[in-house]
Amino acid sequence: MVKKRQMQCRKILVIDDEVMVADVSKSILTHTGHQVCCAYSGEQAVDLAMESCYDLAIVDAMLPGMNGIETFEIIKQICPHTQGILLSGALNVNMIMMAMEKGFSKVLAKPLQISILSQMVQATLTETELREENNDLRKQTLQMRTLMEQYLSPEVTSILMDRQKTPSQTTGGVQEVTVLFADIRNFTLLVQHLPLTEAQAFLTDFFDMVADIIASWNGTLDKFIGDAAMALFGAPKPHNSPNLSAVSAALEIQKGFEVLQNQWALKSEFFMQIGLGIGISRGPMYLGDVGSRRRLDYTVIGADVNIAQRLASETTAGQILITDSVYSDVAGKCTIQEEKTRSLRGLERSVQIYSIIP
Repeated sequence: MVKKRQMQCRKILVIDDEVMVADVSKSILTHTGHQVCCAYSGEQAVDLAMESCYDLAIVDAMLPGMNGIETFEIIKQICPHTQGILLSGALNVNMIMMAMEKGFSKVLAKPLQISILSQMVQATLTETELREENNDLRKQTLQMRTLMEQYLSPEVTSILMDRQKTPSQTTGGVQEVTVLFADIRNFTLLVQHLPLTEAQAFLTDFFDMVADIIASWNGTLDKFIGDAAMALFGAPKPHNSPNLSAVSAALEIQKGFEVLQNQWALKSEFFMQIGLGIGISRGPMYLGDVGSRRRLDYTVIGADVNIAQRLASETTAGQILITDSVYSDVAGKCTIQEEKTRSLRGLERSVQIYSIIP
């Protein structure tokens, strides 16, 4: 059995110079659970609207002095959310068109049939409630999106909020992705010698800088891991030149880190003993939901994720290391120095790497 929708009490203003029509309308609508006031001229109606906003105005078109349409225009300026029903004993196409243009929801011919008026009021107020519910839903969705974007990138937030899936379903696939790791070298020194609140404040400044630069190069900030940041280029946001953008972002991040380091060094000399290393690699990766049924993370997994992370952890301060898969796209577009092949922890094969010279 479908439960009948419970209409909440609404404020209605009946505007009609025919006192009997106005009073009968008020009596009928009051019995349906609404708060109803009457005005017998346009000027009186405007005065009442100045005192209190109404959800619905039922307006006679042929008011003396200020006519009904003019009256409703002023009421809408005072209370933009007010809906309107226009009453007229001389309805024609031109009047109906004008009423719609001025914001009336409906029109009704006189002499009034109270049952039809009641149905029209019910329909109009139901539309009002639905519109308010939709507005509330949009506000809640915006609040949820804003909250999620404090923890996830805007791209990942959009994917998670826009897709239709049950909690037991996972989404993802394998694609070519460029991954960048930016790792603060010797950060443990700060944690040992500075108040943790100061170290946290520095990390906040650092991550703010990294996030802004990644976004400016059309990348996606995947996550923060302790004192490191991980970013993706080419997915989930499509990108024409992900490798070049990743390297460009890395160079800019190194410059930004140097500025930030000098600023914080004014507070403590320990900040001059840290540095930033960046590793970049590209290859096939699984991009999508990773985790358990209780908790999922939308991220990437793959050998090149591990390679980029290992490179960042093996850099010296200020160094940017890239692999062959990145080098092929950026050769000739920035200054590059070939390094010796390295055996990285956890990998069976050695990796040819290059360093980007600022």
